[in-house]
Amino acid sequence: MRQVLPKTSNKKTSIKTKNSKSKNNVVPTNNQVESTSSALDYADFSSAISKLVLRDLTQQKRNPTFYKYTRDQIANYIKDPARNEKQLRDAIIYIYNASSNFRRIIQYFVGLTNWQYIIYPDKLDTTTAKPETIKKQFQKTINLISTIDIKSQFPNILTVCLREDTFYGTIWHWNDTITIQQLPSDYCTISSIQQNVPNVSFDFSYFDTYSDYLPLYPAEFQTKYNLYRSNTTLYRWQELDAPNSFAVKVNSDILAYSVPPFAGILEDLYNLIDYKSLQMTRTELENYALLVLKLGKDKDGAWDMPFEKAVEFWQRIDSELPRFTASAMSPMEIQKITFDKANTTGDDKVAQAQNALFAATGISSQIFNADSASSNALLQSIKADQAFTFEIVKKIEAVVNRFLMNQSFSKNFRVKFLDVSRYNEKDVAEQYYKAVTVGAPAISLYCASIGIGQNELNGLNFLENDVLNLPEKFIPLQTSHTQSNKGGRPQKEADELTDSGESTREGEKNDF
Repeated sequence: MRQVLPKTSNKKTSIKTKNSKSKNNVVPTNNQVESTSSALDYADFSSAISKLVLRDLTQQKRNPTFYKYTRDQIANYIKDPARNEKQLRDAIIYIYNASSNFRRIIQYFVGLTNWQYIIYPDKLDTTTAKPETIKKQFQKTINLISTIDIKSQFPNILTVCLREDTFYGTIWHWNDTITIQQLPSDYCTISSIQQNVPNVSFDFSYFDTYSDYLPLYPAEFQTKYNLYRSNTTLYRWQELDAPNSFAVKVNSDILAYSVPPFAGILEDLYNLIDYKSLQMTRTELENYALLVLKLGKDKDGAWDMPFEKAVEFWQRIDSELPRFTASAMSPMEIQKITFDKANTTGDDKVAQAQNALFAATGISSQIFNADSASSNALLQSIKADQAFTFEIVKKIEAVVNRFLMNQSFSKNFRVKFLDVSRYNEKDVAEQYYKAVTVGAPAISLYCASIGIGQNELNGLNFLENDVLNLPEKFIPLQTSHTQSNKGGRPQKEADELTDSGESTREGEKNDF
């Protein structure tokens, strides 16, 4: 369905918003919304412009095409990644679409963070700061971050980074919405670093081919594209304005070009795909059968049946045979022919290829398979993988903080993402809980670790205490469970057990 924008008149109309003075408040220009009639209601207009249009379906649909490169091609591309950046990216995207194993690997790493965060003051002079002013600025900052919808948008950024190495993006900032638009990687490069965040240079020849996409980008792109058209050589590559445009790169030690973090396992992925194809072929061969009709002879060597008649019977039988069954006619004895497992290798090459794939990525294969393994060793393996993911999360955190530093009300606040996932959330929550009990300022950290963000914390605290008065209305029931004095040492967690302790528990030799 085509995006419908407000109907316009020939006369250009200026619309002012409360935050019209903010340089980060992007209001579509004549290229996104031509103009609005004076009779247009502001709420309708605001709703129309706060929608990011991705494509105009009245235009010819353009979809990228990826195909499987050969092993030799991949090997040559990896030898010279700077020249073959696009080919490596296309190869890894093809594998991501074709291999469920590789997709699961990427999504496994993406799932190693819960995107829990807190907002804290930075470089704040507590001797002169006015609490009421700080409170207002803090609330504005919370509201700004809430409009990003971090848990919806940031996993997409992390997925692209893990798959392709670099995510190039630009920010659309409306009054009540912040949307991150991904830029085409083939037309982007990192040109500089500002406040520890890479800046993006864009190849504006992109719009020579995709001119109908130009209205779908921020106004900055139209301005710089016009400059490019004045001199297509000098202004082909132009750096986009920070902090609205940014890049997040996994391999930050190599900024000149992108190398997919898992490019080294492409050969293992190809082997797995090939072995699956061979396994399917072998399964089909095991279902084949061959029927042989023997044409007999008498003692004088003459056919028992006229040859033409025998052929007629054979053709009738052959036409009625089911799939995977063939027939033949011969005057000679033929040895029995079968295609079962007795004549093929019994090794499970697919399982071996899967294990080789996980070994190449450094991931424990027990995460995806039910093989027996020490749960403690598995947890330690997950912690190592989580550290890899969190390094990328910290780079996304730098993007958010650079954006905050350019807002007048939030320049003294920063976002901090917690190194917490579904695998360690209990340990992290316990750590912050202990800090709270000794008087450390960690209440926000504790609440974030159990999934209550600062915005929800303030709202729920007000609702439950001031509005509903729940603490006085809800009294815990006195039951045998809450009054139990059962003795004995509490049972240890899985990651606290030794290997012998795990064996003991699995054998139910004791309760600890």
